[in-house]
Amino acid sequence: MVDKGSRSSNLRSKAEAKVSTTPSDQSELTVDQAKELMQELEVHQVELEMQNQELREAQHHLEDIRDQYTDLFDFAPIGYIILNEKGLIDNINLTACSLLAINRTKIIKRPLSAFMEVNEAHILFIKLQEAFKNGVLKPFELEIKRNDRGSFPALVQGTVTKNIKGQLQCRLSMQDITEVRQARILQQQHKALQNEKEKIQQYLDLAPVVFLLTDKEHKIQMINQKGCNLFGYERVELLGQNWFDFLIYEENGGEDDPSLIDFERKIKLLAPELECKVRCKNGEELIMSWHNTTLLGKNGDQIGILSAGEDITVRTKLEEDKQTYTDNLELKIQERTKELIKALEAEKRINDLKSNFITIASHELRTPITIVMSSIILIERYNSLGQYDKSNKHIARIKSSVDHFVNILDDFLSLHQLDKGIIQINKEVFDLEPFVQEIIADMKGLLKKGQHIVYQHTGSKKLNLDPKILRNIILNLLSNALKYSNDQINVKSSIRLDHLKITIEDQGLGIPEEDQENLFSSFFRARNVEHIQGTGLGLSIVQRYLELFGGNIKFKSVLGKGSIFTIIIPIS
Repeated sequence: MVDKGSRSSNLRSKAEAKVSTTPSDQSELTVDQAKELMQELEVHQVELEMQNQELREAQHHLEDIRDQYTDLFDFAPIGYIILNEKGLIDNINLTACSLLAINRTKIIKRPLSAFMEVNEAHILFIKLQEAFKNGVLKPFELEIKRNDRGSFPALVQGTVTKNIKGQLQCRLSMQDITEVRQARILQQQHKALQNEKEKIQQYLDLAPVVFLLTDKEHKIQMINQKGCNLFGYERVELLGQNWFDFLIYEENGGEDDPSLIDFERKIKLLAPELECKVRCKNGEELIMSWHNTTLLGKNGDQIGILSAGEDITVRTKLEEDKQTYTDNLELKIQERTKELIKALEAEKRINDLKSNFITIASHELRTPITIVMSSIILIERYNSLGQYDKSNKHIARIKSSVDHFVNILDDFLSLHQLDKGIIQINKEVFDLEPFVQEIIADMKGLLKKGQHIVYQHTGSKKLNLDPKILRNIILNLLSNALKYSNDQINVKSSIRLDHLKITIEDQGLGIPEEDQENLFSSFFRARNVEHIQGTGLGLSIVQRYLELFGGNIKFKSVLGKGSIFTIIIPIS
């Protein structure tokens, strides 16, 4: 950069040269004329200084404008690139440099096509040709490579102008649309989920029972057509309404009648089965039997409840009328023979068993029954085609479903007894070591190939506890260890002065860390054992049995290495 002193020296030299070539007036000046001339020179000098000041201010203003333009150009949120007719980069802002991950000094005069694949470069070449012909670069998308890593989708558009030399150049903008594309994908996924939801709604509308989905605030999020028809509402009238405030009859759980079910308390306790009165739009009251399943989020928190309901109004009234009739009949036939009384009692027991079976089958036993039915249909089809060898697989499925069916019955029976509080502790003194050995012997039929159980006991052997409940606790824990492991199972027991301690260790699948906090919740199953049959009630039942003893259960588990469950029961 030339400093101001050298610039002034050059100007003075040029001025002197010009003066020397200009003819001068050789006539002598008087003193007055000289004073007047000096006055004019001083005025001109002041004028020149004022003009110079204005020029300097104008220059500073132009420099400010240039800096502002540079800032606006470089720090704009969109990349800007100026290309000449050959597709070479004449100028580029810092945002575009950041998108391409390259320094500006290394990109000027390079072709923009160097940052894309051959096919993309060909598209750019055709678009630029059209732009220089038509004057506009219409918006289009390109996949552009970064100098250091990967690539990104960009939206490119621009206009064609002339520079100060009259040469054509394309001023284009470049915007990273990665998030836009992701938004498109999410929108497509949302649409697919919406379609899937509509399909599920269509299937549920065909169901013969009421299906109802409420969120954690008890607001209705979904109800099938059976429910709308039964309660007399349009679906839009029910969605978003609070289930308890809108439909549940006010007397449910009322303090004036302790036999009525406290609905909110049952929901909070995740009651699997309950009955209540429901108020229809026309004022009619229906008695409904419900089965509730708690829905858990990824973090294990409750996000809603799925309820399946059946109208039992007529059946309940019939049962009440039948009970009244039976009571009156018993008064009239007291003098009849004992054989007739026994026959009536047998009939009543059969009716009770039938009622209980229908209740369970309508809720928890549909899945294994469905598998059995589908397998039978496939076996018949294979037999009709003479493909008998293909039936074995489905026969095995039928056997497995029957076993699953029995396990569900056992689990629900235990849960029912615990819920009703009808289990009583009957303590007796027995020897613990042979007691546990007998349980292990009973479990040998469930051992897989290469699987065995090792048992050790320390301390005293005599114990004063309810052996039936203790047996159920050990059976549940040991069956879980056998089910989720293929190797050795270690069982240890010890009796100290004030407590009994039993440890069951396996080298099986282990429990995912994110599932461990919900392990003792009813119906909860870890995600890595969803393919293995089970009701999700075993550990919940064990915990509730231990609560009867005043004991507790702890566990340690590492995914893929196994689990250790330890129970401690006070015996003081």
